[in-house]
Amino acid sequence: MSLTKKERTLTIWIGIAIGVACSSMLVRYALNEKEKKTQDRPGNYDSLKTASGQSIFPPLPESVSQSIPHGIVVFFDQNESIGNGSASDSSRKWVIETGGSFRSERLFVLAEETPGNPSQANFYRAAELYLKTGKNYDQDTLEEKLDEEKYRVIGKNSRSGEWIVQIKDFSPPGIRSSLKELSLIKPIVEGVRLSPWKPSG
Repeated sequence: MSLTKKERTLTIWIGIAIGVACSSMLVRYALNEKEKKTQDRPGNYDSLKTASGQSIFPPLPESVSQSIPHGIVVFFDQNESIGNGSASDSSRKWVIETGGSFRSERLFVLAEETPGNPSQANFYRAAELYLKTGKNYDQDTLEEKLDEEKYRVIGKNSRSGEWIVQIKDFSPPGIRSSLKELSLIKPIVEGVRLSPWKPSG
């Protein structure tokens, strides 16, 4: 017994409908699984584990997650302050790699909670410091004194005249250590500070 033309057409359309429905369900399932894995991946804001060392970190203040919406938490620290208050003050700090389509669009940002107002944070470039030299010292003199395994002069701030020094260890302890170490290069170095960063928009 053969099918009529109408029955064949109807069978084909039923088969297509079932195929599309199954395919749609499989795609939805795959996307849900991918999203779950992404949320659990170390460094993701929801994972509460750093990408480096997988240390536990507390949820980010809203001001941080809004300013850096698709970042990866590389380091977390809640010891002495780096950019706020006195050295004896403690604060929570996250070093976050910002999102971007290209590697050149990404950078590492230090987000440090504001003392007395944990819902707010100050932002700095984690891998760069501003360094001021005396008038009699140029880039070559500075570079002779720098440990090339740790530091590299990558430019000069045209407004302030400070050198922009890239640091290799941009974990919070590494940043603290670099600030102290560089400030001891006397009499060449007059001052060293964090490089401020402003969220776009």
